[in-house]
Amino acid sequence: MSNPFVDKAKANMGAVERLLKGLPIIRGYVDKELRRDADYRLRQTIVEALTAEKQRIYALQQKLLRSGGLRYLDDVDAVVQKLQTLTDRIATASYGYAGLFNAVRIKEDQLDALHRFDVALAERAYEVAEGVDELERAIGKGNTGVEEAVADLSDKLLELNHLFDQRHRAVDDPDLLVGDAPNVSEDWIKAANQYGTESSQ
Repeated sequence: MSNPFVDKAKANMGAVERLLKGLPIIRGYVDKELRRDADYRLRQTIVEALTAEKQRIYALQQKLLRSGGLRYLDDVDAVVQKLQTLTDRIATASYGYAGLFNAVRIKEDQLDALHRFDVALAERAYEVAEGVDELERAIGKGNTGVEEAVADLSDKLLELNHLFDQRHRAVDDPDLLVGDAPNVSEDWIKAANQYGTESSQ
């Protein structure tokens, strides 16, 4: 049965599709030898998405300069710094020898929770992209609403940072996975399951 969310992602060939394609499917974590690869693939997908948004913000800074928005540049630059710091953290995250990567087997509820974390990271990364879209719209309307858009984007980055912290802790201690599993849109869960299955065949 067709999933409208997946269909839209495929039609747009945009950020949602790229994020979905980078998500490890659940069975990628079942085999102990593949877990680090699955985790690395997920983190690289998020890093690539955030790096693309950073480049978009650089271009928006130039638009702000040309449109008389000099007073907003410090705030936008602060967002860029948060984005860079978060991107670097996700790209270089290292784990101890205990936890998820050392476990011989992972319980089914832990696997489900880890998958929710992965999908939530992708969803939050997409929300960052939407925040950059909103900033672009505000600049296009003569800088009306730029301050609010920057504040909202900053909040989205903090939320993504917090979620990554939770997942990082849970990878070290898989017992935390189930208790800390985040809320995720069911559209994202269904699309990730469908898309992951399709892309692995």
